[in-house]
Amino acid sequence: MTTKSIRLRPLRAAAWKSVAAVGIVVSLASPAGAFDLHQFWDQRCKNCHGHSAEFAREHLSVVDGQLKGKHHRDDLKLFLSQHEMGPEFAEPIAAMLLAQASTPPLFQSKCAGCHKTAAEFARSSLEMKDGQLTGKASGKPVAQYLAHHGKLTPDEVPVITGMLARVLGETVGGAAK
Repeated sequence: MTTKSIRLRPLRAAAWKSVAAVGIVVSLASPAGAFDLHQFWDQRCKNCHGHSAEFAREHLSVVDGQLKGKHHRDDLKLFLSQHEMGPEFAEPIAAMLLAQASTPPLFQSKCAGCHKTAAEFARSSLEMKDGQLTGKASGKPVAQYLAHHGKLTPDEVPVITGMLARVLGETVGGAAK
């Protein structure tokens, strides 16, 4: 039996980017098809821009509910779509950054010492049950648990709970069970 060798032409940079983007999408999708925005940021953006929440709070602003960059004020989503991610990721990444720029860094100051990042914590420890954020291990509603955990004030509990619910949705999709 004879084997033929097939000569493949080198892919152009644009083709390699497409192949890489498909690979990232496949690797970031959960079994249910949800996309992990935080993992995407960590793989594509973190080396240059650092943690997404810190980047959002330091380099972006919210003006009339719109996310604005220091250098790309007019159309940040257009810039994002042309900067290492493509148009299919610009809208969800912009929404994540908008939420982070609009949220005080309570998790970092009160929770990160034990729970690392909100995304890691959400992936490993949280789930939505009947529309309510709950702990995977305890099955308790997170808001109820936080009332007696982490030295949070009563005003901080809904902020942390809301932020964790959002992050869960940005990581594993937060599909209700």
